[in-house]
Amino acid sequence: YDVEALKKEFLQELQNNSFVVDMKNVNKVDFSIIQLLISAQKSCLNDSKDFELKNLNDEVSAIFKNAACDFLLGDAHE
Repeated sequence: YDVEALKKEFLQELQNNSFVVDMKNVNKVDFSIIQLLISAQKSCLNDSKDFELKNLNDEVSAIFKNAACDFLLGDAHE
């Protein structure tokens, strides 16, 4: 994947009232993606917008948890 292209898509998505990423086809993430998601979540919090990662598989959820970034998963993934 191209992180810069993804960043541009995220910036466009942040223009909406909510930020939703469908992770259905994602099997792994690296720290650059986690950093982008943290930044997007912070922007949403600052702008009182909803932030959601949906359709995460167990492997990707475990990566977030192992990176101490499970706060990105929201309440539905506890």
